[in-house]
Amino acid sequence: MVKVVRIGSRLDVAGAAVGLVALALSLTPSLLPRPAWGQGFVSGLAFAVGYGVGVLLWRGVARLSRGRLPDAADAPVWVVVLIGFVGAVALMPFALGWQNSVREAVGMPATNGFDWFVAVLFFALGAWLAFAIGRGVAGGYRRLQRLIGPRMPGRASRPRVAGFATGAATVVAMLVVLSLGLSVLSWLLTVASAQKNRAYDPDYTQPTSPLRSGSPDSLVAWEDLGQAGVKIVAGGPSVTEIELVTGMPAEEPIRVYVGMDSPGSYEDHAALAVAELERTGAADRSVLMIAGTTGSGWLDPAAIDGFELLHAGDSALVAVQYTATGSPVSALLTPDASQDATTALVDAVTAWWTELPEGDRPELVVYGLSLGSFGIHAAYEDAADLLASTQGAVLAGTPSFTPIWNELEDGRDAGSPYALPVLDDGAHVRWSDEWGGLEALPGAWDDTRVAYLQHGNDPIVWIGPSVIWSEPEWMLPEQRSAQVSDDMVWIPAVTAFQGVVDLILSTAVPEDAGHKYGNLALDALHEVTGDAGLDDDALARVRTVIEQYDTYSPVAN
Repeated sequence: MVKVVRIGSRLDVAGAAVGLVALALSLTPSLLPRPAWGQGFVSGLAFAVGYGVGVLLWRGVARLSRGRLPDAADAPVWVVVLIGFVGAVALMPFALGWQNSVREAVGMPATNGFDWFVAVLFFALGAWLAFAIGRGVAGGYRRLQRLIGPRMPGRASRPRVAGFATGAATVVAMLVVLSLGLSVLSWLLTVASAQKNRAYDPDYTQPTSPLRSGSPDSLVAWEDLGQAGVKIVAGGPSVTEIELVTGMPAEEPIRVYVGMDSPGSYEDHAALAVAELERTGAADRSVLMIAGTTGSGWLDPAAIDGFELLHAGDSALVAVQYTATGSPVSALLTPDASQDATTALVDAVTAWWTELPEGDRPELVVYGLSLGSFGIHAAYEDAADLLASTQGAVLAGTPSFTPIWNELEDGRDAGSPYALPVLDDGAHVRWSDEWGGLEALPGAWDDTRVAYLQHGNDPIVWIGPSVIWSEPEWMLPEQRSAQVSDDMVWIPAVTAFQGVVDLILSTAVPEDAGHKYGNLALDALHEVTGDAGLDDDALARVRTVIEQYDTYSPVAN
């Protein structure tokens, strides 16, 4: 078995060479800037993984050479370190330029010397951790091999066959152990998330208004709302705050929310939500929003608060929670939950709304961000069904694996870019990546409007499995967004890996970049749902209020 590294003595030259290449690739520009500690940690992991790959490749070549090449290409540690230092010095100007080009694209200041000092420290930590894991895996493999080998038949008569069988059995055993480990990890994450879901923030107290779920008058118990639901029903602008911002008389907004701890199935939760809409008098409001939540049950406060300000509180909001884990974990562990729960809610609310008098019922709109957008899409067969079943939609940061979104992107008008398409001259569906972008097209926009919000540097929108092996259309010169660094190029496997890293680490970006859409959602909601008759000064005040919001974390939510 390959011995990856002998600390304090010698290092494998082939492994170090491939590790340095992996380090250089980890520094190339991606969609979003990373914090210095994150970049350093990722580069350390990349070096260690590259080192292991290099060692395995050399050993494979050496065996194929039938003794013409040595099994190891070791050199003293100081030689490898010296080569690495020279390579790092030569690479530094390029790395600085690459990283600063990404920071410039999102309006962040250039990196400095201290950033790189922090990066070096975390590079060492990342490399050490990866080597430790590698040694642990190799040690586990050897122990399993020693345990299985003596029990394999034919060791004396057919040693080669027995050796191959031992190796195969050991690999299978390792996979079983890994599978069990992932299952245990999944269970632990689910339990921890459920416990966190029941740990309410003391800043949010039980509402007393009958217009809120979780209140004493509500059909939904306060204890069942969950952490995200509590913040939704106990948050938002008050009537006084709405009147102060809009300068006109206001109503108290209705907020209906059903947490995952409520008894019953997704269909039961949806029926409970409809009962809450009836109880609160949502049928008498001017606008009703069905909101798709993210993995933890979260809704962007900037979007839902802005929606209520636009309509001076004459609105109703309804949403359900399906899991308590963040969106990335939820998408991996319970991939159908967002679709099933949101579809049940949309079907139930739409059926209830359809039975209301056509001339005296609220405008029905849907909203979703990230996994919430994915869930909203799942409730409709196609874009035509979405347009026919609602009176508007705002869908932000839609994941790349959403079928309807992909169909619309592929069906765009000839000559329009993939990063910001035009479809049927914008008659029904429009895309935007900046304030005012939805109004940019000269043609008329029908009364039923669908607005897609997607920043050119949002990894959730653009990174999918196919990026591993083929250059994505959104990176072609005539298709790419101006929000993407000119220095970013597609590299097989590397670009996809960097996109995942961007999702995990790059949360400290300005509000109008990456996966943050709070400000832009206000513009889209205004274009799609209108307002309560606000004048230009009032609209400007609403925008000023919402621009102060900065709440989104794709990992936590």
